[in-house]
Amino acid sequence: MAKLLSDPEFQRFSELQQKQSSFTITPEEADELRDIVARAQKKRDDRAAAMKSIETFIQQFDISPDELFSPEQIGDAARTYGLIPAAKKERSLPPQLTHNGKPYQWTSRALPDDIRVPLFEAFTSGASVKGFIATPKDATRCAATIARLERETGQAYADAWLEELAVSRGQVDEALAKLAA
Repeated sequence: MAKLLSDPEFQRFSELQQKQSSFTITPEEADELRDIVARAQKKRDDRAAAMKSIETFIQQFDISPDELFSPEQIGDAARTYGLIPAAKKERSLPPQLTHNGKPYQWTSRALPDDIRVPLFEAFTSGASVKGFIATPKDATRCAATIARLERETGQAYADAWLEELAVSRGQVDEALAKLAA
């Protein structure tokens, strides 16, 4: 009922209903209460008729949901009604490295020594590690790689080398914060 009435109408409805329940309502107030209820019922019926018309037109013209709503709206509705998980999982791939033509994914496990030693030597000596990074165009993965190297060596990567990777210091700091979490 509250959705069908304006705030002042609903407030008056509540007052009149309370008077009615305590048997202190006057005949004029009872008429007023009936009028409020009648307006709410008419509004409900009008809304139901409008929804029925909309449903009919959607069927008649074969309108698909993606013509009415954006993918974000459809996703939000699906999350709201529990059709898909509520939290959007931010999927991030681990850093991918390469050395002597062999690819390595830097997951939570330590890197094998055949890439770890030359990579860490290059990093700690202040040289570029771009040659080790298998996905140099993926700024997020590059930032994650540099963040892990900085965390494990305790040294900062030179800004000139960050520019070479098209990665900002802010991106590396953000990746460091994710690693800490």
